Amino acid sequence: MKKFALPLLLCLLTGATWASQPASGTFVASQRCEAYLSFRKQTNPGPAKAEPGREYRIREIDEQDYHWLRIEMPGVAEPLRWVPGDCGSVRDMDLAKPAARETRQSSAGVCQTPGLQDSYVLAITWQPGFCEYKLDKSKSKQKPECRAMDSGELNIAHFTLHGLWPNKKECGKNYGNCAKSDIQLSEETLSLVKPWMPNFQFENNFGNYEWQKHGTCQTGMDDDAYFRKAVTAVRTFNDSEAGQYIRANIGKSVERRELLETLKRTHPDAPNSFSFLCTDNRLHEIQIRLPADFREGPSLAGLIGPQPPKTRSAAPGECSQERILIEKSGR
Repeated sequence: MKKFALPLLLCLLTGATWASQPASGTFVASQRCEAYLSFRKQTNPGPAKAEPGREYRIREIDEQDYHWLRIEMPGVAEPLRWVPGDCGSVRDMDLAKPAARETRQSSAGVCQTPGLQDSYVLAITWQPGFCEYKLDKSKSKQKPECRAMDSGELNIAHFTLHGLWPNKKECGKNYGNCAKSDIQLSEETLSLVKPWMPNFQFENNFGNYEWQKHGTCQTGMDDDAYFRKAVTAVRTFNDSEAGQYIRANIGKSVERRELLETLKRTHPDAPNSFSFLCTDNRLHEIQIRLPADFREGPSLAGLIGPQPPKTRSAAPGECSQERILIEKSGR
């Protein structure tokens, strides 16, 4: 099978003018080079390197100058990595034709294709507010963790995991359900996750739902690694200055102004990454916008990344008043 150096190959390809696009083929490394999660930020946890003579499956190509390839590196943590094209050669390269790509974008298919996330949303729950006010009483009684809290069997005074959601901008809220595989968490992972996703203390229905709808749309982690990363991210916020401020006022209220100031001490634009959701101005959830290469723990700065959004739009159900009530666990 004939190989081409990437610059020569790209001279043979025409009509590609859109953003980073799906591609197929084989990349053959000719030298040892860095393999980045984000080539623009030069992030390479691990670190991972392409090895001379080894073949890698091509998943995507950067459209700006067609210099970067996204390849799959089995056995590497977060295995979808970007390498420079001049690090090797490509074989059997195939790019989506414009018309075909537009058809896929207009269909549901692209929004159920795993590994194409451009960011994440971390949804964390204030469980007492969620069980008491977000759900009506009939639904609350259907959730075993809410029943346990109501009876006093379970006392929760920290933030818990709702979900870690891979996001693809062009799909809006519809990026999900990329596979039907059920979770199969190890006992070690379950022990770690249970305090931070209390439904797991009674069943795995909600965890399985989150994995099938959201977790299957990323390809860098198996179910154990995905839930571990999500829990560590929740703990990062829980232990941050903002998380401590909220938890210090359980049964009372916090001031929106002071809450935003705690976030600004991490980064002036940090509040743009956060949406605080309320029912009757009682906190039940926080949604945090994260970059695709976010670093969970130990700091909030690493979680939201060095360049938080410059602007933000209001989310449905955001807390609207100056004081936000923090519900206490139990009756």
